[in-house]
Formats: sequence, C-alpha cells, structure tokens
Amino acid sequence: MVTGKSRRAAKPGKRTRLPAAERRAQILAVARDLFVTQGFEQASMRRIADAAGITPTAIYDHFADKEALLTAIAAEFFDGLVAAMTVPADAATDPLGMLRQLMMNYVRYGLAHPNEYRLVFMNSLSRFVPTLGHRGLPCQPGAAPDDVAQKTAKAMQTFGILQSGIERLVAAGLLRGDDPEGFADSVWAMGHGIVSLVITKGDRNFTPINRWLDTSITLLFDGMRPR
Repeated sequence: MVTGKSRRAAKPGKRTRLPAAERRAQILAVARDLFVTQGFEQASMRRIADAAGITPTAIYDHFADKEALLTAIAAEFFDGLVAAMTVPADAATDPLGMLRQLMMNYVRYGLAHPNEYRLVFMNSLSRFVPTLGHRGLPCQPGAAPDDVAQKTAKAMQTFGILQSGIERLVAAGLLRGDDPEGFADSVWAMGHGIVSLVITKGDRNFTPINRWLDTSITLLFDGMRPR
C-alpha cells in the first residue's frame, strides 16, 4: 500500500532547493556537459535550467547568459590548471626536470577534465579572444576592460608559468636565448597536441603518456639548445 507521504515524495517535477553555492556549481556542471554534447548555440538557458531542475527564470539569479556560464567554466578550469602547474620552489635547481614535470601536470590535468578542455582550448567560438587559446579567455561583448583583464589574467598566468620555466632554462645556458616566447609556444603546442589527440581519439593506439611526453620534450629541446 502506498501512503500519502509516499505519494507526495514520488510526485514528479518536485524541485529541490539548494544553497546558492551548490546550485551555482550544479548549473555550471550541467551547462558544461550540454555545451559539449549539444553545442554552445543549441544549449539554451532554458535547456540548462530544465536539466538542472530549476525554472528558466531562476537560472538568471546565478548567470546573466550563456556567455557568463562559459566564462565561469573557463575561469574555474584555469584556476585548477594554475594549481596543477605550480611546482615546488626547490624544483628550480633542476629547471629541465621542472619543465618536464610542469608539462606532465598540464597534460594530466587536461586529460582529467576533457569537457572543460574542449570548451576552453578546442572551441571555435568567436567569443574567445582570437589568439592562441592559452593567452585568452572567453569574454562577454561589451564587458568592461577591467573585467576582461581579470578573466584574461587567469589564462595568462598558466602561460606565464610555462614561459618562466623556459626563461630559467635560457638563464642556465641550456636553451638559446633568441626566442623564449616562441619556445614556450612550441612546448605548449606539444602538450596541447597530446591532450587534444587523446581526448578526441582515445589512448589505445598512442605511445604511453609518460614516454610520449618525454620523447616530445627531448626532441623540442634538441632543436632549442645553444648551437
């Protein structure tokens, strides 16, 4: 026998009230998945609200529009990436080993967050700053310059960590000093290529990640060493 209490608990469409921070995190998770599976243009705010179990109007209490959602997803991704790429200070005594570890951390973080990585680095949305992905974040049209700068700074910080590693190698005489920014771009492109290939193709037919990354870095460094 089904009691009245059971019937009330089983009533479809019942919405659960969550604290604001939990609801925001839930909306971001739902939006991230829908942006990847349905595409940014097709995943409307109404669809995101429905999937999150809230009313279409309630979602606007947390995010102004889809661009704000995408920006928040990217910002959280870069926060985690910066943390992953931060190596202990004593690693400076071995700049080459530090850079290898830094790029390994980058690759592993990207592979652990494939949906976010797709949205941030593997997306042709015109809303992304039209430079290499690691130097810009998606920003809302008409956003105040300070707001744009704050969002872009998160992405710039990750590239800055890599470029600092390259500069240490140059200072130690292990790399040429003629194009440190180009070297940093090349190392990033190598790591990005590995992550992108594994995300899109799977890892069954590739060299194991540790050996693949080590070989790639060695080949790059051979071309960047002092002549």
